[in-house]
Amino acid sequence: MDVISILGNINVWIFLIAFVFVAIYIHVKWKFGFWKRMGVPSPDYFPYIGTMREIKKQGIYEFDKSLITKYGRIVGMYLGSNPSLLIADPEIIKNISVKEFSKAPNRFQHFSETKNEMRHGLTAVEDDHWRFMRNTLLPTFSSGKMRKMDPLLRMKYKLLLKSLKTNADEGKPIEFKQTFGAYTMDVIASLGFGMDIDSQTNPDNLFVKYAKELLTFSFNPIIILLVLIPKLDIIFNYFNVSPLNNRRVMDFFKSAVERAIEMRDNVDKNRQDLLQLMINAHKDTDKNDMEEEQAIQDDPQKWKKRGLTTDEVTGNAIVFIIAGYDTTASTLAFMAYCLATNSDCQERLISEIDSAIGQELPTYDNVQTIEYLDRVLNETLRLYPPATRTGRVGNTELDIGGYKVPKGIELAFAIYALHRDPEIWPEPEKFDPERFSPEKKSERHPYAFLPFGHGPRNCIGQRLATMEIKCAIVYILQHYRFKPCDETEIPLKLAKTGLLKPLNGVKLLLEKR
Repeated sequence: MDVISILGNINVWIFLIAFVFVAIYIHVKWKFGFWKRMGVPSPDYFPYIGTMREIKKQGIYEFDKSLITKYGRIVGMYLGSNPSLLIADPEIIKNISVKEFSKAPNRFQHFSETKNEMRHGLTAVEDDHWRFMRNTLLPTFSSGKMRKMDPLLRMKYKLLLKSLKTNADEGKPIEFKQTFGAYTMDVIASLGFGMDIDSQTNPDNLFVKYAKELLTFSFNPIIILLVLIPKLDIIFNYFNVSPLNNRRVMDFFKSAVERAIEMRDNVDKNRQDLLQLMINAHKDTDKNDMEEEQAIQDDPQKWKKRGLTTDEVTGNAIVFIIAGYDTTASTLAFMAYCLATNSDCQERLISEIDSAIGQELPTYDNVQTIEYLDRVLNETLRLYPPATRTGRVGNTELDIGGYKVPKGIELAFAIYALHRDPEIWPEPEKFDPERFSPEKKSERHPYAFLPFGHGPRNCIGQRLATMEIKCAIVYILQHYRFKPCDETEIPLKLAKTGLLKPLNGVKLLLEKR
C-alpha cells in the first residue's frame, strides 16, 4: 500500500470521527437548548448530568429555592436528559393541579412492566384506574373511620410516653427524630398491616428492619445511571439486582399482607385498621367530607365498584409506609424543636390544651377543638414540608405563564421555595403560628401552602397523619414541656435527601410540668 492510499484512509477516518463529534455536539446543543428555544429562563447545565450534581451538593430544597430566587417563579431545568419545569407560582400550580391531576411524574415508567408491588398503589396508577382506586379508598379516610381508629392510636401514643419517661425524669437529652420514628412505625404497622410490632421497645423487629431498608435511598452511581437511562433497570430487575425493586423487601411485605388477610377470623374482621378497611372498601357507604368522588371517564362499567385485589391492597400498604412513616416522624421532630425554641408559643399551646381538654386522653375529635394546635402544626409544615417538591405530567400542551409547554413534560412544584417566598410569607425564616389565623389565611392564596399537595391528587392520608401528630404532641404536653439543651442544634441542619428531615436528629430535654 503506497503512502497516498494510507493518507487517504487516515483522512477518511479523521473525517468520520469529526463528523460523529459534530453530530453529537449538534444533538446535545439541540436537546439541551429546549428551554432556551422556548424563551423559558434556565441555567446552563452539563449535558445529561443536568441538575443532579447541584441537587446532591445542595439538596433539592435549597437548589429549588436558589433557582426560584435567581430566575423567577418559572424555571426550566433538566434531570438527566429529561426537561422539567420548576414552578413556584400559586395560581399556576392551582390551574395545573385541578386540571392535570390523573398522572403524577414517574421517571421509572417500566415499573408497570415489572413485578414491583408498588405499581398497584394509588401513586402509580393513572387515569380511570386511579379514579377507581381513589374513589374506593376515600371512605377509608373519612372522619368516621378516624374516630374508630382512636383505640389503636391510643395504645401507640401511650407507649410513646412510656418510652420517653425514663430519660425525661432523669433529665437526659432525647433524640426525638428516632423516638418519633419508632412511634410512627408502630402506627403504620398496626393500622396498615394489622401488626403490633412494638418497635419503641424492640427496634430489632423484622418489620422495622425491612421498612427501613425500603426507605433507604441515596444518590449512588447506580441510581444516577438509572436516572440517565431509566430502562436499564429492566435489565437489573431481570437479574434481581434492581435498587428500585428490592425483591427481598417487596416479598416480605407482600407475604405480611397475605398472612394478615388469611389469619383474620370473625373477631379480626371487626378490627378498625386500614388493612381491614381496604379489604372491605368496596362495600363501604361512608362519604369523605374532604373530597368529592372522581367521575369515571372512559368505561364506567369496567370500574364499577369491586373489591381491591391483594396486589392493590399490598401496593397501597407499602405506599402508606413510604408516605406515612418518615414524613410524619420528621414533622413531629420539627414540631418539638419549634416549640422548644419558641417557649412563648409552647406556653400558649399548653394553656389551650389545658383549657380545651384538660387531662382527657387525646382523640380525633377533641384535638380538633385546640385551635392554636392547628396553627402550630401548619407553621411547622410551612417551614419544614416533608415533600419539598411534587408535580404533575401534562396530558396535553399547556399554556404555563405564557409558555406553550408540550405534553409529557414534568411540571415540578417547588413547595419548599414557595413556603419560604418573602413576597408571600414576610420574614419567612421566622416561626410564627399567627400566619395561620383566619384573617391571615383569608389574605393568602390557598395554593401558597402545600404540605399535603392540593387538588384531586392531594395526600389521601393527610387526615390520619394530622391525627397521629396532634394526639402525640398533645399527650406529651399534658405531662411535659420540650426544652432545648446543650446538644440541641440551633439552627437545625437539614439532610440533603428527597424528603426533608433533620440531618443530625433533634436532641431536646423534657421538663415535667
